[in-house]
Amino acid sequence: MREEVLKKNNFNFKFDFKLGFVGTGKMAEAIIKGLLDSQMLDKSQISAYEKSKERAKFIKEKYKIFFFDNLHNLIKGVRYILIAVKPQNIAEVLKEASISLSEDKNVLISIAAGVSTGFFENYLKQNIGVIRVMPNSPALLGKGICAISLGKYVKESDANFAIEIFKNIGDYIVVEENKQNIITALSGSGPAYFFLFCKALINSAIKRGLSRQDAKKLVLKTMEGSSEMLKTFNGKIDELIKMVASPGGTTEAALKTFLERGFENTVFEALLSAENRAVQIQNMLENLK
Repeated sequence: MREEVLKKNNFNFKFDFKLGFVGTGKMAEAIIKGLLDSQMLDKSQISAYEKSKERAKFIKEKYKIFFFDNLHNLIKGVRYILIAVKPQNIAEVLKEASISLSEDKNVLISIAAGVSTGFFENYLKQNIGVIRVMPNSPALLGKGICAISLGKYVKESDANFAIEIFKNIGDYIVVEENKQNIITALSGSGPAYFFLFCKALINSAIKRGLSRQDAKKLVLKTMEGSSEMLKTFNGKIDELIKMVASPGGTTEAALKTFLERGFENTVFEALLSAENRAVQIQNMLENLK
């Protein structure tokens, strides 16, 4: 079934399901917005449960979706339950939800980093369908990239529904679950790496006499244009580097400094740190079984 899902490019989905959110933070909001903007689901088909009254009030007023007053009622009222709480709160949510969840009626979609589908299955002691997704923050602008993994009890129709959800906030890949922790480190955390690099470039330019306004504009436009070049040249990064870095020129001097200071190794170590943290979270939860 996983291979069939990977091959699917187009899926004609009949919009007759409801989706329920447990937690309505920034990423959940991005998904809600994407679904409404794309008209995949109408506001009457989306519901939520949120412990924070202030946050629930904000989302309800902005998107006009229905909020359940407790988790049990949400579970009874929807088939697809999108869990969008922090990893450290997963066990608490499942403990409360386990009373009402049914493998015949419910499918779980989780965007919690480091939480395996096996954890859900074993904790709930049911053959329940669980879909694990790692989205990233550009989803807020409809430019996200998501990695989707399927638990052992996921039906093809349910996998396709999840894919349709995340197609509406950007793009997606379907992967085996053992790749999810490195993907969390790469694309899940990745936007922060780019933001940090932009910040370093801006601050460095300011130290050399440019105004913050000019430095910021130059860096942002450089990043934007470079991204478009990567797309146009189909990711041929070495060719693009050569295109900019003339022998004996200014770019070559900068690149030499990066390499001498261990830039690639620093990036690798950073990714490894993020991946290891995802593994730590996963192991911590596994010990709660």
